[in-house]
Amino acid sequence: MNRDPAKVLLPFNEKSKPSLKKEKVISLDSEIYSKVNAAPLAPEETPPIISPQKAKEIRSKREDKLKKREFYLSQCKVFDDNNEVLYEKTTTSDGRISNILVKLKTKKDRIRLNQILVEGWRLIVDGLEAKCLLKYVIFSRTEDLNNIRPFLPKTGVKLFKVPYKEMSLWSDVETSPGIFGVFEMPTPDKAKSLSRPLPLQFICDNIRVPGNLGAILRIAVGAGCEKVLLTKGCVDMWDPKVIRSAAGAHFRLPIYNSIEWEDMPKLLEENTSVFIADSNTQIGMSDKTVEKENSITGMNIPVVPYYSIEYPTLKHVTLILGGETEGISDESYDLAARRNGLRLNIPLQRGIDSLNTGMATAIIAFEIRKQLLQLWAKEKRERIHAS
Repeated sequence: MNRDPAKVLLPFNEKSKPSLKKEKVISLDSEIYSKVNAAPLAPEETPPIISPQKAKEIRSKREDKLKKREFYLSQCKVFDDNNEVLYEKTTTSDGRISNILVKLKTKKDRIRLNQILVEGWRLIVDGLEAKCLLKYVIFSRTEDLNNIRPFLPKTGVKLFKVPYKEMSLWSDVETSPGIFGVFEMPTPDKAKSLSRPLPLQFICDNIRVPGNLGAILRIAVGAGCEKVLLTKGCVDMWDPKVIRSAAGAHFRLPIYNSIEWEDMPKLLEENTSVFIADSNTQIGMSDKTVEKENSITGMNIPVVPYYSIEYPTLKHVTLILGGETEGISDESYDLAARRNGLRLNIPLQRGIDSLNTGMATAIIAFEIRKQLLQLWAKEKRERIHAS
């Protein structure tokens, strides 16, 4: 009586005519159970009988399919006859994956192998759109592979599917995106640059923080710069942290790495105007600094607000950016002095004496972009009215 009854039947209530559902009782007799197991299967449950010849044909087709797949994989084919992506499934004990990834974690091995490692399907797509040579794809989820499928070449790429736990061990981020791409190290001429970039280029002088260099490269692409020059002493441009913070800028902008100062004039435009993004407005006022500068260049370099220059009147602009720890080098001051350059300062308030390198770069670069676009828009309107 611990359940709620549907209806209570009393023996003296003759008028009640209950309609009770009769339940089927299952017998647990062992003899009945043995008879049921011994009974033959119904005709419709009998498994179909395959002739030996038919079974041989099925095995032969399966073996041919496996041989063709192995041949395609050995030839680095990406798609099979049915246009399905070919990949090899590996286990955690497979040493090929660790052998590929461990060599790409250091600058020395990256240069020796002439290969780079990118993480995330968006960066892989950026590299493929820039016509860079893809060597390996290592992934754990097929949906990530589907994102890059329309951009994959037909041959030349080896694809490996590995467990996500192994991907997490090799990832440089807390939550791995689940896909790696290994490219042949691209050259500046392979970058997918703009058809009409601004007459503007950056010189990165001793930028040693990966996040800062990545931010500068990202700003250079966003502002529409022509190219970026990295002096010897900057952090490796193919460092995973630089690649991640640059968000694909490596494949969209010509970047020249590890340039000696003796070779710098060869990469500069003949009529370029040199500017230094300098937060030290006291240069020219401090006797110690003036003495140091005079020993290098023999003259003082004026400091002006970044917005006071009429950039459209210049044929070309070169902006030198220094690192936050090292600052502007003597070679940068010397280059600016020999080219009658200027130091650009961003006026700040409330006791703040400087900005982050990436933030300062963005402020100056987009001021130059704004002035140039305003000039081009004005010239376009004048041509329309003249016609």
